[in-house]
Amino acid sequence: MHGADSESFETVLQSSGERSSALLREAPGARQAVERALSQAATLHDAAPAPDDFARHLGARLSGAEDPMLALERLHVRDLALALSCAQGLPAARALLEREVFLKLRAPLSRIHPSPVFVDEVLQVLRTNLLMPRAEAPSRLLGYSGLGPLLHWVSISAVRLALRMRKAQGDASHVEAEVLAAHPAPGGLELGFVREEARGHVRAAFILAVASLDDEDRELLRLHFVERLSLERMGALFGLHKSTLSRRLSAVQTRLEKRTRRALAERLSLPEPEVDSLMRAIHGRLDLSLSGLLAKRE
Repeated sequence: MHGADSESFETVLQSSGERSSALLREAPGARQAVERALSQAATLHDAAPAPDDFARHLGARLSGAEDPMLALERLHVRDLALALSCAQGLPAARALLEREVFLKLRAPLSRIHPSPVFVDEVLQVLRTNLLMPRAEAPSRLLGYSGLGPLLHWVSISAVRLALRMRKAQGDASHVEAEVLAAHPAPGGLELGFVREEARGHVRAAFILAVASLDDEDRELLRLHFVERLSLERMGALFGLHKSTLSRRLSAVQTRLEKRTRRALAERLSLPEPEVDSLMRAIHGRLDLSLSGLLAKRE
């Protein structure tokens, strides 16, 4: 690599931090990988960011990677470049974002609410949130890491925004749902047989467990159990196969149950067998509404 290509590689290294820079400098094929990334960004043509700007942005994305070479190979480089161009305000880039991202969100958003007017409102607020400059803060699009498709990243924000707007309009203010485990334990007791005095502790433990989940886990629970979206519909919203969503939901449910168990044990100071008995009783039938709990941290 010579001339401008060599300079771009050095710019990436300077922006990636001392550790990542050293790893990239020694990694076989790193120069060629950077060159390919810059070439992919250039395919945006008049929507492409300036090469130096993108080289710095690319380096910054690699700065925290455990394996920067692997991270570089996995980046959605064209999407990363498009997000940077949009954050910089390039009209051609924003027009491309409209065609490749916002236009494709209309169908999944209409599954949350069929009104075209509502979908238009969501998209307009989303455009403002992502594209308008913020006082003393970088554009939200600069938060896109390039680790997944830009469409997927924006669609998550779109779905969350649509649900908040529905709730603000009163459409979801009385939505109630139970948390139902996919596979109740064989021979498990029904919640109705749990001692009345234990139910308050179960509820308190469950509230603590829900509060401890991260936003993405909470959003998955909201969509599936509160909004009653099927795996197929969620897959269409997020661009994921339903089997992937099923595994993620199962993992969240397992995490929620473990944290509920831990909180319950701490509250009641019960022997482990008795905690296990209570957990079997609520496994599959946590008789609690998620809608209020999940709304508290919106």
